Amino acid sequence: MSKKWRVALIMLAIMAFSVLISACGEGSNASNNNNQTTQSNDGCATGSITISGSTALQPLVQEVAKKYQAKCSGSSITVNGGGSKTGLAQVTAGNVNIGNSDVFANEEQAKVLTDHQVAAVIFSIIVNPKVNVKNLTTQQVKDIYTGKVTNWKEVGGADMKIVVVSRPASSGTRASFQQFVLGGPESVTGPQNLTTDSTGQVIQNVAQNEGAIGYASVGSIKDDKVVKVSLDGKEPTAENIKNNDYKFWNIEHMYTKGEPQGLAKSFLDYMVSDEAKEVATAKGFVQLKELSQDAISSHQQKK
Repeated sequence: MSKKWRVALIMLAIMAFSVLISACGEGSNASNNNNQTTQSNDGCATGSITISGSTALQPLVQEVAKKYQAKCSGSSITVNGGGSKTGLAQVTAGNVNIGNSDVFANEEQAKVLTDHQVAAVIFSIIVNPKVNVKNLTTQQVKDIYTGKVTNWKEVGGADMKIVVVSRPASSGTRASFQQFVLGGPESVTGPQNLTTDSTGQVIQNVAQNEGAIGYASVGSIKDDKVVKVSLDGKEPTAENIKNNDYKFWNIEHMYTKGEPQGLAKSFLDYMVSDEAKEVATAKGFVQLKELSQDAISSHQQKK
């Protein structure tokens, strides 16, 4: 075989190999694209995502997810609870697409997570109706949750033992209560202290136990089976948190691992839309743009 033919054959082999590599690359990209969500011009995206975390934020996210899925066919959004710290742990590990939290991620988590602040949640101290108390001072609440006060008659209520209903350490609602009301940890213990896993269970336990006190998001309190208590004479209302006159509220976070893409990004954008605002208002949440800058700053993470 002449030298010219050998060169020609080598060139043909190189070209064939290049075509093969290119084809493999295109096949790989196509496979990756099949796992990605696509976004249309109307802001809708297809695909599926899973969200977990805060049980206080869960009702809002679930309702907004229903509206999004009705508007955007081909999208599937699963919203689970578990508590804020569970949501943060799961999104950090990559087990869910979005982690909901009533509190900021810790220092290590913050290195890999992106914070999306979507609303303000209002919490309320709640009591069983037979307690006959409608207002408590911050100091009275501290005395109850440290075990110094054990009977309602000591704070102007009925003569009955106080039953304290708490949330577990994984709860962002508990963390908010400790930070903005107690200024320290809950320390009450004993048979008159109950711990429940979710917002709904707290409300149920307070309703069913005479002498009970607990705390829950305002939007989750549906009827008069429990009484929302004013704190230092301020009621737990949207108007009272706008300038931080009422202090038991917090910023709701939806964390993603890195910057969100596809359906996760589209849904997070929808969470702060005017359509979502209607749902937020109905469920007792407030959009952050309605709050004063001083109020927002008072509840931001201190660096």
